[in-house]
Amino acid sequence: MADSPTPASTNKAVDYRFRSMIDRGEWVVSVEVDPPKAMDLERGVRIVERLREAGVDCIDAGDSPMASVRMNPVMFSAAIQQRTGVESIIHYTSRDRNLMALQADLMGASVVGIRSMIALSGDPPSLGQYADASAVWDVRADGLIEIVAGLNRGVDSAGNEVGASTDFTIITSANPNAEDLDAEMAKMQMRADRGAHAFFTQNCFNVEQTERFLERAEAVGRPVVLGVMPLASARNAQFMATQVPGVTVPDGILQRMEAAGDGAAEEGLAIAREYIEATRAGCAGVYLVPALGRFQGVTQLVSELKRQS
Repeated sequence: MADSPTPASTNKAVDYRFRSMIDRGEWVVSVEVDPPKAMDLERGVRIVERLREAGVDCIDAGDSPMASVRMNPVMFSAAIQQRTGVESIIHYTSRDRNLMALQADLMGASVVGIRSMIALSGDPPSLGQYADASAVWDVRADGLIEIVAGLNRGVDSAGNEVGASTDFTIITSANPNAEDLDAEMAKMQMRADRGAHAFFTQNCFNVEQTERFLERAEAVGRPVVLGVMPLASARNAQFMATQVPGVTVPDGILQRMEAAGDGAAEEGLAIAREYIEATRAGCAGVYLVPALGRFQGVTQLVSELKRQS
């Protein structure tokens, strides 16, 4: 049976803290909570309530990642905010929507209380179970940033006034794993010039690689929030190393996960702690990505990080 609508009396005031925290230079802790593949909002609500109790600053909700159909991230995030009071940042891709739909969705997202969004191109349909689906891509992430920046000025992509300005914090992606850091920095600078306020990175596991990236990224002048995935198993580590575009996992970490055996999940948390401790001073925060939908260790890590803050 589908979830019944939430009575207005249960709506909570949303703690919109992400933008003010990065503006003040405070260290942010977010957790990626993907919308469900099925009609089960309640599980997401329970997860976010536990994260709120652990002290999470915000969550971020994927937009059918890996081209696997999930609940619309705008609708999911609006419901999560109403039910829990925790700010939800939407991942928003240009893969599935034409130029008109992109702008219509974003105007609607603003009206229902979404304040922050991550502008992405999106994974190609060939990665998922819908290889015959058409990828629209009227614009890619760079063009999407410009569209949102325009809406923040009160105009659409055709220059038409939309009646009131949106107030989105525009986030986009960056990749510490990039082989050509010169090209990556040029792309980041171009996106900052087009209106991006901050960057969320790909998951990275290599401390030295991340430190080089963060040192170079200082020149761009925008906050960088690092993607951190506590690995769940040796198989999970191998999958990240071989099957996820734009991500690399050092051999030493693969070996640690393999040697951990039944204790691999705890080893994955230990590796994440080490990575965060080593890179913390150079970034604006982290967004934690639960491997295989396992939130218990991530919730524990949120609590630890907020106590340190």
